[in-house]
Amino acid sequence: MTRRQRDVVEYFPHDAGASDGDTITILESQFGNDGYAFWFKLLERLAAAEGHFIDCNDSLKWQLLCAKAHSTPEKAITIVDMLANLNAIDRELWQSRLIWSQHLVDNVATVYRNRNRIPPSNPLVTDK
Repeated sequence: MTRRQRDVVEYFPHDAGASDGDTITILESQFGNDGYAFWFKLLERLAAAEGHFIDCNDSLKWQLLCAKAHSTPEKAITIVDMLANLNAIDRELWQSRLIWSQHLVDNVATVYRNRNRIPPSNPLVTDK
């Protein structure tokens, strides 16, 4: 019996200069360490999520994200809105309450090359 292939990773690069980037600089200026922590907790959740996206329409997934990031839902929405405005996550998908970061998927593309597979692509939004 073959093992089911999953679109998750257990590791993503966290460069030593990550805090020098525009996203973290702006998040920290607005939210202090909460902004930094939220972003990297979000990246961890995205890396571990099947297909590397989070459907925040699913109440449990949204509550888990907020709990893992030690954030209130109100603050989390403000931070995710900012991430969308910074193009750190897909702005159009966030309007449908889906979180997807192409940058993260690009950073883990080597894992998928080693698996002889293409990385997941952004989720499609339908009327359903």
